[in-house]
Amino acid sequence: MSLPSRDKIVLGTAGLAGIWGPVNFAESEQTIHYALEQGIYHFDTSPAYADAESILGKALYTWKGIKPFISTKAGKLKADNPDADTYDFSPAGLIRSVSESLETLKVGCIDVLFLHDPTGLKSHEIQAAIDTLIEIKAKGWAKAIGIGGNYGADFMPYVSSKYFDHFMGYNRFNILNQDALTNEYVALQNQQINIWQASPLYMGLLGSKLETYIKEQPSWIPARDLQRAKELNVYCKKTSVSISALALHFVYENPLIYKMVLGASNFSELKQSLEWLDDKALKSTNQIPDFTI
Repeated sequence: MSLPSRDKIVLGTAGLAGIWGPVNFAESEQTIHYALEQGIYHFDTSPAYADAESILGKALYTWKGIKPFISTKAGKLKADNPDADTYDFSPAGLIRSVSESLETLKVGCIDVLFLHDPTGLKSHEIQAAIDTLIEIKAKGWAKAIGIGGNYGADFMPYVSSKYFDHFMGYNRFNILNQDALTNEYVALQNQQINIWQASPLYMGLLGSKLETYIKEQPSWIPARDLQRAKELNVYCKKTSVSISALALHFVYENPLIYKMVLGASNFSELKQSLEWLDDKALKSTNQIPDFTI
């Protein structure tokens, strides 16, 4: 039996490296192998995600099948928690980062190199950082370059296909929040820059962290979105549909999205996500349900 097409799915590796909580690294490598066996041949990583690059490099070194597509990032420094915000966007720092990534991942070239977290850039650093990524691409160290994260007004003039091939956003396009549609997506579409959407489960708000966030609302979740999450949860319980399944389909089936990045932290999470995505009863559910109470 042939596998469903997985071309639009990217497996992110931050969770597999323990950014969101303790993990078993051996299981993380097995999860990467399972993804490959299920037809996922695209992986996203970053030096900022603890030991994610090392875990991915080890797992892929023992893989004998189709050579996977790898994207990584540069500019944000290694950390073991999602709230860290240390950077080195200097030309020397970016070049060093990519050189180390190539060695750690055991590859000769990165398929897509993202400038990680543009909001960490000072306005006077932007052009030099972009020029360095273009230089890295010219060296043959990266096939394409992208914007790796949401950006602010200072970065807006640089959102151009003259510089970038891809954009990866998070938290601004999901079943609760579509702010990106009338903001960054307009410029990205005009420039024909491919749109990737990470965290379709809104950093766990549409998954395992819903109750935690309801009890203690993080500052990064707008009150509007938290209220809508509560309402959607009630709707899903009434209709016996998983809130996570609905959220995944909403992003996955939208024609604007070039790639969807899954953030599984272990084998069971990835397996469950793929089962939800393969559920024919949930196909074509990318319209927002009327769940307001």
